[in-house]
Amino acid sequence: MKHLKILLSFLLYFSLSLNVFSQKKSDCTFYVDKTDPKTGATIEKIKTKLTGTDNFFVIINRNDTAYTLTLNFWISGALKEQINPKDPATIKLSGWKNLVLHGTQTVKPVMHYDDQTWSEYAPEYPIRAADLKKLTDTKPLNLHLNVGIEPFSRDFNEKDNDKIIEIIKCIMK
Repeated sequence: MKHLKILLSFLLYFSLSLNVFSQKKSDCTFYVDKTDPKTGATIEKIKTKLTGTDNFFVIINRNDTAYTLTLNFWISGALKEQINPKDPATIKLSGWKNLVLHGTQTVKPVMHYDDQTWSEYAPEYPIRAADLKKLTDTKPLNLHLNVGIEPFSRDFNEKDNDKIIEIIKCIMK
């Protein structure tokens, strides 16, 4: 009888811990969640704003089994520089490895004028499911890319990692 209580306690604890750590699809907030009427393919988009005062969003798109990673960020000033597809975005991962992504098109800035001028960029990079998984297994430390001839870097903190991992888990379910 004592062993049965221990076994039941263990099973209860195990099932509760799985529920706490698993991400339900219903807990995810997609800003696009539809099915292509012609192909039946799932089309989803999810985004998260990273910490800090700057505008920096990570957006992951899913079209059936193809994924893209969009980095939407704003840089102060009226820039004319473009992001070329031959210029990679490099994400440094813990474990001293790099994930190198290449865009498919030239990205021009979108200007925003308010009390300050901002240049908005949104380069989109095709990414494999295995590379998304790699981002969850080995946390991203920082991002580096070139905006024209200007280098752009962004360090990721623990909250950024948590947010990125959360949207990856949502999109891959």
